[in-house]
Amino acid sequence: MHDNPNAPLHVSTPVNPFWKAVIVTSFLFVATTLAIVATQFGDRQSPVNIFLRQHGALLAAVEVGAVLVSGVLAMALDQRQTRQLSQTPPQSPPGEPPHVG
Repeated sequence: MHDNPNAPLHVSTPVNPFWKAVIVTSFLFVATTLAIVATQFGDRQSPVNIFLRQHGALLAAVEVGAVLVSGVLAMALDQRQTRQLSQTPPQSPPGEPPHVG
């Protein structure tokens, strides 16, 4: 059934929701940064331009913090899942004897 008896069995791991948070917060940070740069070329009296000039640095700092927190949480959850998988002994498919290393 298997070509290589020493090949590791495919183990399905649950999706880490924190990686999605990293993607979203990173996208928001990039969009905010580009908007702040665009304020240099736009109408100085525009409400968005005024808001970004007043609060852009704080907004970017909060987004950087969100990227860092979600990134650390994503990596911590990945490490936890990896440790749990490495502590669980691999199971042989039905009908095959267990492989002794």
